[in-house]
Amino acid sequence: MVKMRRASVPALFLALLAISPCATAPSSAQSVPSIPFATIAAGAESRIRQPGQFVIRSWAAWQSLWRRHSGTNSAPRVDFARDIVIAVFAGEFTEPATVAIARIIREPDRLVVLYSVSPTRPPLDGPNLLLIAPFHMVRMVHSALPVVFSRVKTPPVLVPRP
Repeated sequence: MVKMRRASVPALFLALLAISPCATAPSSAQSVPSIPFATIAAGAESRIRQPGQFVIRSWAAWQSLWRRHSGTNSAPRVDFARDIVIAVFAGEFTEPATVAIARIIREPDRLVVLYSVSPTRPPLDGPNLLLIAPFHMVRMVHSALPVVFSRVKTPPVLVPRP
């Protein structure tokens, strides 16, 4: 006879959370496949200090955004006959944080970019004196559809007590 151990309530909650669809995503996000994309650049050090979302469809606009972001003229190569760039800048933070483009969805009349901005850990000793500015830039197949951005909340990570 095999003995079965009862699962704890927190463990069951975490398991359900892991397999359930994102509750904060638009209803269309749950049934429509994602559009593939590739990260061009991501990190915590951008010269763009205000929150913003950008859709770049030309080389001139890409060079301008890259110059604002990095302070250099050497933007990564993007073939705008084939691709567009989607970029999200989170603005300034005094604690470690990240921005992530999680999914891009094609609806009949638009593209929806789902992204999150979240702390990477709680501040240890109050605010940091160094400001960071997280960002994420991706390349995806060209589309003339309008683009809307939707910030999704990431669920907190729950650590079960021993």
